[in-house]
Amino acid sequence: MNSGMVILAARRRVLPWLAAALLAAGCGQPPSDPEVRIREALAEAEIAAETGDFAALAARIARDYADREGRDRRTLLLMVRGMLTRYPRLELVVTVREIEVLSPQLARARVEVLAAGAGAAGLSAEAFPLELSLRDEGDGWRVTRAEWGRRFRDGI
Repeated sequence: MNSGMVILAARRRVLPWLAAALLAAGCGQPPSDPEVRIREALAEAEIAAETGDFAALAARIARDYADREGRDRRTLLLMVRGMLTRYPRLELVVTVREIEVLSPQLARARVEVLAAGAGAAGLSAEAFPLELSLRDEGDGWRVTRAEWGRRFRDGI
């Protein structure tokens, strides 16, 4: 297997999990500004992913999650659990590029993620853009859809 195929295989394993992880947290008393709450949720999700907190991650994925690849919430959560098992040591750097608040309950966030994980198979690293569709369900923002890589359009 050449290095390009190894990177592609690693991307297929890690990316769906990271998409879910990015908005995994965000409970508590929300600030009044939706953008501030989204930024806080992203920061909390980064920590939840790095500490392997599956319950926090699962709680922040919308019941009706669906993506272009045909994954639903159940499929995504199975992938998340697999990633937490495969990479017990994970480091993320999440850079928020843009947040678009569409309404008090709907938003999109465009972020860049740098991820490095150490597992039984060795070290894996990846950098990629990520676009999240979000919904505020009253107790925090939940991911309803995620697109990663270069597949989504420029801007949001």
